Amino acid sequence: MENKLAENIRSYRKGLGLTQEQLAERLGITLGAVSKWERGSSEPNLPYIMELAELFHVSVDALIGFSMRGSDADTEAERIEGLSKNASLWKIAEEYGNALKKFPNHFRIVLGAALVNQQIGVQYKQDTALKKALDLFRHSIDLLPQNRYNPEINEAHLRNNIAGCYAALKNYSKAIEEYKKNNLTGNNDARIGFLYALYEKKPEEGIRFTKRAFFKNVSDMVTVMSGYVSCYISTARYDQGIRAAKWTICFLESLREDSCRRTYFDKISSLFYLSLAILQDGKGMPEESEGSLRTAVRMAAAFDANPTFSLENVILLDCAEEQSVYDLTGVTAIDGLKNSVEEFSPFVSDAFRTRFSREIEAADCHASSHGGMPESVENS
Repeated sequence: MENKLAENIRSYRKGLGLTQEQLAERLGITLGAVSKWERGSSEPNLPYIMELAELFHVSVDALIGFSMRGSDADTEAERIEGLSKNASLWKIAEEYGNALKKFPNHFRIVLGAALVNQQIGVQYKQDTALKKALDLFRHSIDLLPQNRYNPEINEAHLRNNIAGCYAALKNYSKAIEEYKKNNLTGNNDARIGFLYALYEKKPEEGIRFTKRAFFKNVSDMVTVMSGYVSCYISTARYDQGIRAAKWTICFLESLREDSCRRTYFDKISSLFYLSLAILQDGKGMPEESEGSLRTAVRMAAAFDANPTFSLENVILLDCAEEQSVYDLTGVTAIDGLKNSVEEFSPFVSDAFRTRFSREIEAADCHASSHGGMPESVENS
């Protein structure tokens, strides 16, 4: 038997964000006593071990570090998780139920039991399982300091599961309340809007959250595709990059309400046309590259001549014109193109740079001769 009591007291204390002094105050003992426990020069007696286990939300066995081969909590959790491929949900729930009797305060087992009960509740409309899942998810939040096996699981993740259980129980107002508590950066706007509109019969309230979610997802999609295109340029995967750039251009164009009016996304589209030109140049498609480059510069110049930084003329975002938007590409759309060419400098040919400079100069000359109003780009 291996005794890890000293190491575990220190680890669980830090997991709760407590200092040695704060732990001593909680237990009504001296700082020196806690210090000796964590150094291993002395051990707490049984009443204090039980009190520590309760404070840390772990079993006494887990706190001491006692385990018998093949029967410790982590091994049991791994065994049950391994059943998921062949066993039914009911069998897995039964196994977790038995494990909870032995390890009622082990994070991995409590969370596993919560998840399988939630799945049963949703899939088979079992309210009893959903209510059990709610209790287990709440308990798993208390046990979060134990979580060392999956750092992606956090309190926000677990609280969203709680909200999901309430929604499955058709307690939609409670689900909305829980989602709102955990709506840190608008991450739950879509869920809240959906519940308001469909179940709470409050469409005006729902559309407010839904619009916000729509714009956030559009912004996220642009960021995602920028990442794809950048990776494809830097790894010379031209075919994949060309497809990604063209898809994004079509996606941004589909957001336009009126095809004859500009939108804020024209500035972003010009950058994807530039990326497309770089990719086509790399693949040995000079004529196509020159056409894409010309479109990029003309679209950027047209935007700069009459810029818009609101969401007007964007589908599904009516009455959202007052919201200002911005990006980090550059002060102007032309600046954005110049910055992008500089960023992709290691992957851009000298011939392409020359063509780019020529197009920028032509746009500047055209703007000067027309009183700062460059020729507009069709459908831009």
